[in-house]
Amino acid sequence: MATINDVAEKAKVSVVTVSRLLNHPEVVNAKSAEKIHKAMEELHFQPSQIARSLAKRRTNTLGVVMPDVKNPFFNKWFRCLEEYATIHQFSMLLCNTDDDPEKEMRYIKLMQAHRVDGIVIVPYAKKSIEYLIKSGQKFVLVDRIFKDLEVDFVTTDHFRGGYEATRYLISLGHRRIAVLRGEGYIFPDAERYSGFQKAMQETGIQIDENMIMNCGLDEGKAYQQTKELMNREERPTAVFSFNGLMSLGFIQAVQEIGLSIPQDVSLLGFDEIQGYGIFRPKVTHVIQPIKSLGEFAFDMIAERIKKADSVRQQIFLKPLLIVGDSCIQI
Repeated sequence: MATINDVAEKAKVSVVTVSRLLNHPEVVNAKSAEKIHKAMEELHFQPSQIARSLAKRRTNTLGVVMPDVKNPFFNKWFRCLEEYATIHQFSMLLCNTDDDPEKEMRYIKLMQAHRVDGIVIVPYAKKSIEYLIKSGQKFVLVDRIFKDLEVDFVTTDHFRGGYEATRYLISLGHRRIAVLRGEGYIFPDAERYSGFQKAMQETGIQIDENMIMNCGLDEGKAYQQTKELMNREERPTAVFSFNGLMSLGFIQAVQEIGLSIPQDVSLLGFDEIQGYGIFRPKVTHVIQPIKSLGEFAFDMIAERIKKADSVRQQIFLKPLLIVGDSCIQI
């Protein structure tokens, strides 16, 4: 395998000149550059990316830490982020945490060991973000945030999404509204529920705590909780599901029980479900601006990498209610 010394010897220039061409080509004159490129081609020389990264103190690599690759929302978001980053000549290292705080911290340290330029993270544990701050790592939060930490983030206005979805169900005459949600620890779950509460309180509707189902944002748990919920003597007339996975669990359980959507129960979901294009009835749902979440996340981390002391950016994006056929007037 040819080395930088072999290239210098063949091109009849110094090793320093070859090194400059690899790392700072603008300082090498055209004649020398032409000779070096010709020598590289003849020797089939491939420069070491590691060595170049050390010289430039940059790897053009981003670490991406997210909680669940099975979740269609995160899958689509990562795809948008990756496509946008590729245009700007950045590579990605992806880690899936399964909302395990120990796993999350381990992956963060692994990415630092691989000298990523920055980390884009959908966090679970506040401790992880406090570590990133103390370590001086450049990073951006996406979707999940901690309001008391002064860091860069981009997220959807989950409160607004929860509020507008609930107001829509109320406008259709629904009063017995069940909620499929998580445990309330993470920001989107807590904010969506706060929006739900606000809409119910404004219209003077009493929230039935027995219809607030903790499904851990998980499809299987949503399936189990729906079986119990829909077999009650007094069932809800509508269900507000806080993510696409739980919506799928709900649909499966309702079909197995022998009920119909929306004739027996209306369904409104947060985020699109898999198979939305072919599923009937089309589910009414709140969508997040996934493409913007990906592009803003990249632009923010790129700015932070470029200028460490740039102004903090904290962005809330507007969700949109897409009306399908899964909710009816009662």
